[in-house]
Order: sequence, then C-alpha cells, then structure tokens
Amino acid sequence: MKKFWSALVLAITAVLMLPAAEEPPPAPEAGASIPVPTIAVLPFSSRGTRVQNEELGKSIAELISVELMSRGEFDLVERAELEKILTELQLSASGLIDPQSRLNLGRLTGARVLVAGSVFTSGDKNFIVAKVIGTETGRVLAAASNGIVDATDLVPELCEKIADLLRTKGAVILPPPRTVLSVAGALSAVVKGNNRKVYVKITETIGMPAADPAAETEIKKLLVTLGFAVVGSRAEADYALIGEGVAADSGNYQRFTSATARVELTLYKGKEQVLAVDRQKETVAGPSYVIAAKDSLASAALQLASRMLPALK
Repeated sequence: MKKFWSALVLAITAVLMLPAAEEPPPAPEAGASIPVPTIAVLPFSSRGTRVQNEELGKSIAELISVELMSRGEFDLVERAELEKILTELQLSASGLIDPQSRLNLGRLTGARVLVAGSVFTSGDKNFIVAKVIGTETGRVLAAASNGIVDATDLVPELCEKIADLLRTKGAVILPPPRTVLSVAGALSAVVKGNNRKVYVKITETIGMPAADPAAETEIKKLLVTLGFAVVGSRAEADYALIGEGVAADSGNYQRFTSATARVELTLYKGKEQVLAVDRQKETVAGPSYVIAAKDSLASAALQLASRMLPALK
C-alpha cells in the first residue's frame, strides 16, 4: 500500500507539471509595464487515512494566503471576498474544473491565478500538492511538498515553490497583454462599426491629476479601429459608453511599482436603453506609479470592451 501511494503521488505530480513545458511568451520590453498575477487561494481538499476533515483544507489555504501575502510581491484576493463570491456562484473548489467557472471567478475577483490542491498522507509522510491555474488560459503549473511533519508545517516550503513558479514561469499561465489591435482582431469578425456614432466618457481617478484618461483613450482607439465614429457629444451619438475608473497604489512587485484599477462601464443605445453593464479589476506593475496606474486602467478597459462591444454587432 505504501508503494502504491508513493507511485500515485509521483504520477499526480508528473501529470500536473506537464503544462509547464510550454514556452513562455517573450519577456516584456525594458520600461514596459507587466501584469501582476492577482491570486485567489481556494480551500484545499483533504483525504487519506489521517487527513479527513474539511477544516484542514481550509486552514492550509488560509496559511498559504498569509504566507504569500507576507512576501509583499503578490496581490491576493481576500478570503472573505472569495468565499462570498464562491457562494454567489454556487461553486466549491472542485466545481472550478470547468473553464467558464474559472473565468467567472477571475472576472468577479480580479484573480488571474487560482491556487488549489489537496493534502493527504502516504505512509509516515504528509503531502501537499498544489495546482497553480491561469483563470484565462486554463494552463497549470504545480508544486508539492512532503515530510514527516504536520501538514501545516509544510506550507512555508510549498509557498516558496509557488512563489518561485510565479516569478520564473508565471508567463506560461498568463495570457499575453491585451492591446487595441489584439482586441480589435478578436472582435472584428462579429462587430462592424459601419461609421455608427459612439460617445465615450469615463471619469478616472489615480490619486493625482491625470490629463490623459487612459481607459477612455484605449476604448476610443478600439472603436475607431473597428470602424465606429467617436463623437464629442452624447446628443449626436447612436450609442454611449459611460463609466468611471479608479486606480490606487498596490505596493511593489519585482522591483516595480504596482497599481490596481477598477473600471465600471455601462453601454447605452440612445439615452436610456441599457445594452450591457460590466466591471473589471486589473493590477499592473510599471517603472513608475503613474505608468502602472494608467496601464492598469487601460488593461481593464480593454478587457471590458472585449466582453461588452459584441452587443453592437
């Protein structure tokens, strides 16, 4: 039985590690901003002869969250917020196998990375196996720790492995940064501007004067690329995109300054008919706070546009 469990552990770890073999996207250019992988740690499942109770899985997840947060380089979804959204979506950790469920959770929490896994015993050892999952790509990295100690004592070593994976191979599980051209390319098959008139107004706050609104600018560029006519008055527009964005300092990430932005948008037909309502949170690190704040607003706006503009097909 001991040999069976050992072989099973090795097989699980080997299978989970397979996606890591993919080549990561090219490194960002010097001076460019980079996405910060906001992380949501899900309750771990617990199984085996000694590890049966659900509370241990929750405790492991809580300890991983605290340990990663204490490092000061990752943005984590608060446990209370995560549990609330899981309840609203009527999901458990095991229910997030479905890619659409992962996408929904990522969109509602801002998480681009999920950490999930299991804790169990084999022989005299406790094992923790973690999966590090990209919410948008579905790609998986894996880390594991084991020892003849309490399962909770394995958490620091496991977190070091998770942190190292995110530093060195995080690009494998994250999607490439969105640009106006990439979003326009994805939308062009279903959305044709046909010179329809659109008014765009997004009020933005980044804690200091922002003469050039980043979210509004990106959406205007996207609309023009798709063939819409962006107008300066709502009275002459066929459609209107109205919203607000706010960005705040999120500390440091890999020697960069990071900022987290939240953008909320409503798409109107005429003055009153609401076609779509959505919001997006995004964290980005850059060489300065202003660059990070603007790029996080721009990235959030492009994500929203990719979901909302199909209503104009």
